[in-house]
Amino acid sequence: MKYRAPLDPDCPEVAAFMAALLGDPMTKAMGAPSDDITEDFARRHRAKCKRCQDYGAANVEIG
Repeated sequence: MKYRAPLDPDCPEVAAFMAALLGDPMTKAMGAPSDDITEDFARRHRAKCKRCQDYGAANVEIG
């Protein structure tokens, strides 16, 4: 069983990261976005963002 704490999609830093990642033509050309890229960002961002920590704790997903 794996727990996943999502980031707040309305967080300005998360929105900016995803827009930059998905808006880059190289992303699609490389077959991305990969889980590695987004999970690395999520770990680093969640460690410093109280908003995303609270959102993730309230919306834990079990998979």
